Amino acid sequence: MEINKVYSGFRLDRIERIDEINGTAYEMKHEKSGARLIYIDSPDSNKVFNIAFRTTPHNSTGVAHIMEHSVLCGSRKFPLKEPFVELVKGSLNTFLNAMTYPDKTMYPVASKNDKDFHNLMDVYLDAVFYPRVREDAEIVMQEGWHYELENADDELTYKGVVFNEMKGVYSSPDSVLERQMMRELFPDTTYGVDSGGDPDYITDLTYEEFQEFYRVHYHPSNSYIFLYGDMNIEEQLAFLNDEYLSHFDAIDVHTEVALQAPFTEGKVVSYPYSVGSEEPTDNRTLHSFAYVLPDVTPEHSLAFEVLTHALLTSPAAPLKQALVKAGIGSDVSGYYLDSIRQPMWTVQATGSNLDKQADLQRIVESTLQELCDKGLDKELLEASLNSIEFALRESDFGGRPIGLAYIIRMMDNWLYDNDPLELLHYEEALANIRKGLAGTYFEDLIRHSILNNNHKVLVSIYPERGLQERKDAEVKEHLATVKANMTSEEIEAIVEQTKRLKIRQETPDSDEALASIPLLELSDLNPNIEAVERRESKIGNTTVHFVPTFTKGINYVGLYFKLNCLTEEELFYADILSDILGRIDTSERGYEALAKDINMNLGGLSSDITAISKDGKRDEFTPLMIVRAKALHSKLPDLCRLINEVVQKADYSDDQRLTELVQESKAIWDNEAFRRGNSIVSQRVMAQVSAVGKFRDNGNLGYYQKISELASNPAALPLLPEKLAEVARKIFRANNVDIMFVGEEGELEAFENLMKPFVETWDATELSDDALQITRLSGNDGIVTAGKVQYVAQGGNFIDHGFKHVGPMSVLETILRYEYLWIRIRVQGGAYGAFANFYDDGNMIFCSYRDPNLLETLNVYKELPQYLRDFTLTDREMRKYIIGTMSSLDLPMTPALRGPRAMGMYFSGAKLEDKVEFRKQVIACKPEDIVALADVVEPVLNDNHICTMGNEQKIKDTGNVFDNIVSLG
Repeated sequence: MEINKVYSGFRLDRIERIDEINGTAYEMKHEKSGARLIYIDSPDSNKVFNIAFRTTPHNSTGVAHIMEHSVLCGSRKFPLKEPFVELVKGSLNTFLNAMTYPDKTMYPVASKNDKDFHNLMDVYLDAVFYPRVREDAEIVMQEGWHYELENADDELTYKGVVFNEMKGVYSSPDSVLERQMMRELFPDTTYGVDSGGDPDYITDLTYEEFQEFYRVHYHPSNSYIFLYGDMNIEEQLAFLNDEYLSHFDAIDVHTEVALQAPFTEGKVVSYPYSVGSEEPTDNRTLHSFAYVLPDVTPEHSLAFEVLTHALLTSPAAPLKQALVKAGIGSDVSGYYLDSIRQPMWTVQATGSNLDKQADLQRIVESTLQELCDKGLDKELLEASLNSIEFALRESDFGGRPIGLAYIIRMMDNWLYDNDPLELLHYEEALANIRKGLAGTYFEDLIRHSILNNNHKVLVSIYPERGLQERKDAEVKEHLATVKANMTSEEIEAIVEQTKRLKIRQETPDSDEALASIPLLELSDLNPNIEAVERRESKIGNTTVHFVPTFTKGINYVGLYFKLNCLTEEELFYADILSDILGRIDTSERGYEALAKDINMNLGGLSSDITAISKDGKRDEFTPLMIVRAKALHSKLPDLCRLINEVVQKADYSDDQRLTELVQESKAIWDNEAFRRGNSIVSQRVMAQVSAVGKFRDNGNLGYYQKISELASNPAALPLLPEKLAEVARKIFRANNVDIMFVGEEGELEAFENLMKPFVETWDATELSDDALQITRLSGNDGIVTAGKVQYVAQGGNFIDHGFKHVGPMSVLETILRYEYLWIRIRVQGGAYGAFANFYDDGNMIFCSYRDPNLLETLNVYKELPQYLRDFTLTDREMRKYIIGTMSSLDLPMTPALRGPRAMGMYFSGAKLEDKVEFRKQVIACKPEDIVALADVVEPVLNDNHICTMGNEQKIKDTGNVFDNIVSLG
């Protein structure tokens, strides 16, 4: 391809090699429609397509978010109610979603299958350029909001998917804090409103306003198209031109993001947020001190990432330490945000009180001034720079397509008419920043962008009991007034509208409409599974598991310590231990020096607690604490040295430091508990059903309850050092660990030679491996919060009823998530979503999230067996569900994920041939196999194991559903 030539209507303006991502970028513009396009040619088989629009709402009705939902509800070529859902059911996609940001909306897809990739592009392009919602207001009613009135005498209510989703978002205090902060920082621009929608304003959106927003924002001249991966680009350009872009003429668009005028002086404001009637209010205030930064270059953005890590993220972070030691908050954090036109830098403190507000601002500014006057710790900065550089070079996004990460990054420049490719280059910026370590580069940055900057806001939100109840009463009164002012004809019209909407939701798409969605053949599916090689060797009596993999020069190490030697009571201390490893002193030095060393030489060191069930076995599992580290192969000696220091030389005697970390952990849970609702309620149900479920709950809600109790009990805190030391002594033994090493051929010997001298010094005392005796929970829990929506879970164990885990259960998961539960709980019930999981240890769970209902959702679960007994499906629709299920079983494997996959197979005892047989069962699944699962589901549901987290009054009004009413915190 040559610059200035036209290919299928696209003029090629630029070709640029980007060594950092091993790709070549082609920047083009479609001459007739005005659409912009960038293609990155890469050998990656995981292809990515994205179309984005600059969307700049002027109010908080959530019009951009509701638009994102609504355009995916049927289009010209695909006249179904929800083509997006039909795609998810029957695609081999590796990513399929849509995202609303404060100033843009993105529609990305990815697949390794060429035919599938083309199908995904076609459906998404037709959706954004020819959506049915332009003429169909009922789609906006369903996805956005509508009045609900089944009978003329009923109370008038609001319902809608986005309405309930955002009620859930606004139930988390950190979301409330962010919303208020953006409103104060950007009062005159699109960032001052909530593109996702504020539930207090969503119901102001009219269909006419919605249509106008589409007209202004969803034209090719306002679009940004991205293609990535190994493909025939000229074929893709021809498709884009012939099927879509050639039908549009370029227009002038005016969707620019306005600049917020800088403040002449900062602001300090406070707002209440709601907590439950029994939730504590002390130490529950959140503060956010934020600056809008002037004149930020891409190099400065990278420097601010380094600065944020050094000042606020690292355990040695001086600004964080200053605020914690001054008692401003239990948890101090911060972030730099450059995905908006005017980047911002934020310091946040949680676990605080409102009277600390002025102290926070004073300490932040005085500490930064002192650091600039004395000079920042160069070793700390270099360590943080190394940590950021490692992440850039590793480019691991947890299995997500790497091309998706590239386009998200590029949009941070492209959207504002700056060079999009500039943000993919980082070598020069890294070199300049590293050079700046010798001078006053970072000090000058702080002075210019923060200390001499008055565009700042300190926002605090404080807990207030009864706030949500008053708001609910106001909404109820408002709706009663609205209804009272309606004529009988208007009331009857809403009753009829409610009926029509329900009929629409309950009426299945026609076979003809369903057939419009392109579909792969079962022959496109591969029943085989990629084998991850694992070789065993020994260091003394300790087993080493080598997973040979091409890793781009990075080694991954995992120490898998078994927890069978602990009592159930001691698991709590193991969880604390996992939280604090690498963040406390060792016998060799303080935690600040340790943190610098880790960041200087490693790409990360962390630990977590998990349980791996035995394949197909009821209540047989291996409880583990996994200590993980990763580093460049050249840093392998440092990796081994640091792992040894962290697990063998930790000093637990500093009770003041331990108290800080306990308080920090509690503060984090206080803010995030509601957001983790689906995980909490699912595991709480499983805690009634199985030992492994209770084990996991011990580290989830059980941990939160115990850490809250410990944090509020000064008498118990001094006992913590002894408890932790004793638990660590039991866990960190040479004969209690399996070591994983992921690297390239020839690297194992070096690792074993480095690790052997350390392992040989570890305690090898024999301890009982059957000390862990788990006691299940009893009774159904209703977990009350001030939240506006619920998470509703019900489940049990099907092995208890004589069944085993089979392939059709995975197909049923797909059917329930995108058919039965989707229609009954999301579409009709107004929840954000629902899912089902069947596990190979027999555990089964159904769960809804951000759900306005409770008893109605439990009734949906109750009616599932009958749905299954009546289940019928065409061969084509069955094939769709099978393909969608296989897609979920075939997530891409990055080097970082291959080791854990191999270790999971090892501890579970799973055999590759059994996995292949399971996949064959999925591919061979027939409708009658789904019908047969009614006999599996029904007895499990009859066991009546339930847990809900949500609105306090809603839970208390359910009668005798719950045996225990539990308060968060």
